[in-house]
Order: sequence, then C-alpha cells, then structure tokens
Amino acid sequence: MVDDLQDIDPNAKPPAGDDSAQADVRVPPDAEYWLALSRLPGVGRATFLKLIGAYRTPRAAWEQGDAEWQVAGLVRKSIDTQQFRAEALGWAKGQIDALAKSNWSLIVFGDGRFPSSLTTLHYPPPFFFLLGRLQPAPAVAVVGSRQATDYGVRATRQIAGDLAAAGVTIISGFARGIDSVAHTAALEANGTTVAVWGSGPDIVYPAENAKLVGRIAERGGIVTEFPFGAPPEPANFPVRNRLIAGLADGVLVAQARRRSGALLTAQHALEQGKEVYAIPGEIGQEQFVGTHELLKQGARIVTSADDILGAFQMAPASPRPSATATARPLPPLTDIERRVYDAIGGSPCHVDRLAVSLHMSVGECVRVLTLLELKGLIHKKAGNLIVRSF
Repeated sequence: MVDDLQDIDPNAKPPAGDDSAQADVRVPPDAEYWLALSRLPGVGRATFLKLIGAYRTPRAAWEQGDAEWQVAGLVRKSIDTQQFRAEALGWAKGQIDALAKSNWSLIVFGDGRFPSSLTTLHYPPPFFFLLGRLQPAPAVAVVGSRQATDYGVRATRQIAGDLAAAGVTIISGFARGIDSVAHTAALEANGTTVAVWGSGPDIVYPAENAKLVGRIAERGGIVTEFPFGAPPEPANFPVRNRLIAGLADGVLVAQARRRSGALLTAQHALEQGKEVYAIPGEIGQEQFVGTHELLKQGARIVTSADDILGAFQMAPASPRPSATATARPLPPLTDIERRVYDAIGGSPCHVDRLAVSLHMSVGECVRVLTLLELKGLIHKKAGNLIVRSF
C-alpha cells in the first residue's frame, strides 16, 4: 500500500460489528473487498479508513465509483481506479482461497480481535493476517541486532525469559539474532510471544526459524500485514517495525549499532508515546553504539526484568537460573590462565586488545589462549576475536 497523507482522525472508532459473531471467523464477511480495496492505486491506509468510515463496509465502498468518492471528498481528484478493479478483485479472491487452505485468519479493522493499541495509530492497518491469537496482556517488544554478540544473547535470554515468566508477552520480529533469542526465551519460560513478519503468511523468513512457527502460534501468535506470496523485501521491514511498536506497551532494545532497524522500532514507540528501554553494552563496542545513544537520549536503562516490571507496576520476577551463570565448573587453571579468562568477559574480544589490557605481549597472550582453547574454555571467531565457550 502507498499511504495517502490526507488527514483522518487517528482516534476514530472502528465501524460497529457483532464481535461475538466474528470471534471464530477466519475469513470475515466481505473479505475479498477488504483486500481488493487496498489493492487499488491511490487507496492507502488513510483513504481506506475514510472509505470505511463513510460507507461502513468495504463492499459498500467498492460499489461506489471514483466520482462518488470525489464528490464526498474522500479521495484525491486525480484518482482513477476503474481500470484496476477487475485485477484487484481477482487477486483478492486468490488470497481468500489461500487463506481458506491455511490455518491463518484475516483480522480486519472493527473486528473484536483487532488490538485496541493499533486503532490509536496514525493510519492503522486496515487488516492483518494472524496465526494463533493475541492475548490482552502487558507486552514488551524486544528487538536488536541480527549479528548478536554472546553478551547480547545472554542478556536478552535472561531478561526476555524473566519478563515472559512474569506474564509479559514478548513481541519481536522473528529475525536472526536478538529477535530469535527473545522468542525462544519466552517459549522456554512457558510464556507468550508474538512474532511480526515482514513477509506473507506462506513465506517463513528466515527459513532456519521454521521450527519456531508452530511453537509461537501455540503459545501466542504470528502477525503480518503482507499478503500471501509477498517476499521479505527490504521495504517491508520498516512497516513491520511500526507494527511491532504498535502491538507493544514498550520497546526494549537489547543491542543495536548506530544504524539499526531496532532503532527505527524505538523511534516508532516514541512517536506512539510509549516507553523505550535499553540494555547497556560494553563501552567502545560498535555493536552497542546505537543502544548507548538511546540511553543518552533518555531511554530507561535495563539490567534486569525488574526494571520493566516495576514500570508496569508488576511484581518482581521470580528467581530463575541465570542465563549468564557458568553452565559447568571450570577446570583447574593457573593464575595467568585465570587472569586471561576473566579478562575476556562476556563479549568477543580481539587478541591484540586483550594483550594490551593485560600488559602482556601478543605472543604470550596467544600462548595462554591456546591453553584455554585446549581446555574447551574459549573458541576463536573471525577477525582474531576470542569468546568464552560457556
């Protein structure tokens, strides 16, 4: 869709409907018109909602022509949809066929299942596809880098897991890295999580997360604004990020570079009047520059789930096994081995930088690192980076 920037009332109420009658309907009445109307050139979110407000149903709006829309002041004077209507309606019927064969539902503006948090957005989505369900619970979006560091993974797993265990729904974007960790942590805590996709219902992206689809749908839901067959194009992800922020009561940025989709999600949250939280990272590391900028700008610092639970006026998190705790006891180490191991810390560390911080020669440092690697305590990554194995 191309947004029509004409003004509408962002707080306008959805058209009346029988919520109970729609509760179990995967394909709502007039579904093909909800989809076909959105397919017409010049009918973006704002214009779509104007048409629904004026005619009450998409079918009634569809049955009027461009001239009637223009007279009513609902569309631009230059709009011309007549030549596109047959194609749009045929496409929409194909979408409904695909929907009927799937386990997904089409949730439309005014449906009792349409989240109230989305109705207050400027230009709310007229509809979205849903697999599973959306529960009325406090929700936090947990977002961050696809190239997550070990520290970022551990911190996200602990905080997202504790939030989920306390009853907070974890919302994220299903991407590699921090998003996947957040979803998985919520599931492991027997909590609820919602994934927002940047592709159509039939296209799982990234493919390696296919194993999460059923688990997420069972414990929560999967949401997308994009139709069947829509590939995960770059332009889709800012739209996805807006929906992530819209579904959440606050956004937690776990790890972000200076330019990051996670920062765009945080910006959407600020524009929607929602709180932004951030997990501090290691000073000087490029992977955390964006996160630290958010903290400088006033984001709330988060070092445990209780920092968010307190803001939500919820009880502190119950003790759970720490995600940063050592999984097994260390083998016997010499003093120098212990010194080097402790200096590595929780994030990848460059060999040269490690040697300087320990006032050692690079050769001596490499010798000790080799001994630690033989004991299974560390491993090497590309770029002469060293990380702890556990």
